[in-house]
Amino acid sequence: MSVKELQSYIGEANIADKFKEETLIALGSRVRRQYDEDLDSMSDWNESIKKGLDLMRMEYSTRSTPWPGASNYKDSLLTRAAVQFGDKAALELLRGKDLVTAAVIGKDPEGEKKKRCDRVTTFMNYQVNYDMNDWRDEQEKVFYIVPNSGVVFKKTVFEPEEGAPESHTIQYPDFVVNQATKSMNKCRSFSQNLDFSKDEINERVANGLWLDPEIYGEENEIDIKGDTGSNEEVGVINPEDNPDLFVEQQTFFDLDGDGREEPYIVTFHYSSKKIVRIVARFDEKSIMVKHEGVITPLPEVLKAMQQAQDESFGGKMGMSLLGLTPEDVNADKLELVRIKPFQNVTKYGFIPSLDGTFLELGYAHLLGGIVQSLNATTNQLNDAGTLANLGGGYLSKEFRKSMGIDSRRIGQWKYTDVPAEKFAKGMFPNPSQEPSQVLFQLNEKMHERGEQFLAVADISGKIDPQTAPTTALAIIQEGMVPTSALFKRILNATSKEFKNLYRLNKLTLSSYKYQRILDDEAANVETDFIDDAFDIKPTANAEMSSKMHRIQTATIELEQFDRVLQAGGNPVPIVRNFFDAIGSDIVDQIFPEEGMNPQQAAQMEELKKATDLQNQIQKQQLEILSREQDRLDAETKSKIDKTVQEMQNMQVEMFETMSKTILNGEKAETEQVKNQIDLYTADFKVKLDVLTAIGAEHDRNIAQSNALNPRPTLQ
Repeated sequence: MSVKELQSYIGEANIADKFKEETLIALGSRVRRQYDEDLDSMSDWNESIKKGLDLMRMEYSTRSTPWPGASNYKDSLLTRAAVQFGDKAALELLRGKDLVTAAVIGKDPEGEKKKRCDRVTTFMNYQVNYDMNDWRDEQEKVFYIVPNSGVVFKKTVFEPEEGAPESHTIQYPDFVVNQATKSMNKCRSFSQNLDFSKDEINERVANGLWLDPEIYGEENEIDIKGDTGSNEEVGVINPEDNPDLFVEQQTFFDLDGDGREEPYIVTFHYSSKKIVRIVARFDEKSIMVKHEGVITPLPEVLKAMQQAQDESFGGKMGMSLLGLTPEDVNADKLELVRIKPFQNVTKYGFIPSLDGTFLELGYAHLLGGIVQSLNATTNQLNDAGTLANLGGGYLSKEFRKSMGIDSRRIGQWKYTDVPAEKFAKGMFPNPSQEPSQVLFQLNEKMHERGEQFLAVADISGKIDPQTAPTTALAIIQEGMVPTSALFKRILNATSKEFKNLYRLNKLTLSSYKYQRILDDEAANVETDFIDDAFDIKPTANAEMSSKMHRIQTATIELEQFDRVLQAGGNPVPIVRNFFDAIGSDIVDQIFPEEGMNPQQAAQMEELKKATDLQNQIQKQQLEILSREQDRLDAETKSKIDKTVQEMQNMQVEMFETMSKTILNGEKAETEQVKNQIDLYTADFKVKLDVLTAIGAEHDRNIAQSNALNPRPTLQ
């Protein structure tokens, strides 16, 4: 297939009519076989999620085993997990009005890239909020589905009828992909199940979007009955009243037989394997050609060749310098190297599969076994309690009177003709026991394990009013680590979806609409939507946790207000952030977008002066305190030195007295020596008490110092 022919396929609504019947038959068999192989690779994953989702389905009827009317309880652990995660994600990740942001890649000395970047983000925020009016609803649906199913796909396409892009959610069981796939960029085949009724099929054929699959009519009656579709109505006799299963598959196929596969999107009828539509899954930039020994995207090569041919770039002389002839300026003369497919499907995953397979796991896969055990043990406890409460039992044959069902009122006593001895010996109650405490404890233990696995932190018992803001913030952040990790994966997928939307805008957005929405003459689709110029990503942060987290952060920032003002910084954002964190409704009135009026600016200047005065007073108080402390320390040191010297002198005298006694041969127990030692010991103790008193007086002097009195508040 020539490069020129590949170019002709780009943007076509359906190129299936360009190929021979035998080629379409071969392609139909190929995509059907690929679909079945991919579906078979998903068998274990499908079985797990099917059982898990069944565990979430509430039951309103009783079971028939072990007896009719037995307990049929289903634990709500999986449902609560999905609802709690969905609520938190919807509130945090979709909290802001602007959901799309972008960063400039590379140098931007003149700021032109930044201007284009701002225009792109403004327009894309308009798209996801207004033009794609279902985007937020679809995204919220993802947040509630992905925790249990494990993975959800979103397809970004341009709808000609609406004149705008749309993002469709593809959830289980409407997608089929091989578990050996490494990533969506390297995916060999991705299939989506689609249900179409007869009228919908005829409408697409009439509009030229599809080839006629010819699946209705007398000659096709047997094939139609064999089509189970994916949404068969129960009890429908006429197969035409049932929607038929079609499959849209992103795949590769060598349509021209040159040994090199090209990427396409193929739609086929599952039962008959008939192809109804083929669309190119590439654009001009996807076509890589070899030019002068270098592999380059096709548009860059054509542009360079066209410039060489243009008179302003040298004309024929420029062509000859490059070693080209006019015949060389032709796409068919270029050597096709490969075709890079674009990807319009984004995967939203929850927890990566532990065995390395492609599809992620959800709570339905990971907690299904625990929930099954919870259901079984709870039903056993309920049934045991029912048996114990119902009573009943066996009557001996000595009972001549049939008791039957006896209705009684509370506090009522009734007579019986049965003698007391026979009454006591002839009744045997059911040998049922009270619900097992061991089973109850096991049930509680499993429930606790399941709760621990959920990414929902309970910090209510860890934070009290006395907890310091910094400590509370650390506790909140630590508790939100599991949720933040999941949010990060969700936001990474959202970034890929925004990049798909960015690429789609480059191909389908009209400059008229772009300029009209932005009301900016400089807005140009060709120059603003340049590949690899910007890093498109969500504005949300994976570590955004809760309102409590934001309030604690804002409180810590507010404590640094004086330091920011003293350092010459702007403290207004700190105050505004605090009001935003607590959810104030008057932030726009406090901080109007047009800025402060002269009166407000004067008030701000007075506040700064007052704060400076307060800082000066505080500095003077600290200097007074420091001087007072130095004076008290010097006075106390003098007293201590004097007392210590006296104690040392006493020790010397005591030592001399004892030495003289020993030298004179007198015993240490003589009355004179003993009295002398007691005298010195008592004096030594007095000096020690004096030293202690000096220390206490020093502490009192500091406590009573005027420098430690509370500083005056500014009125």
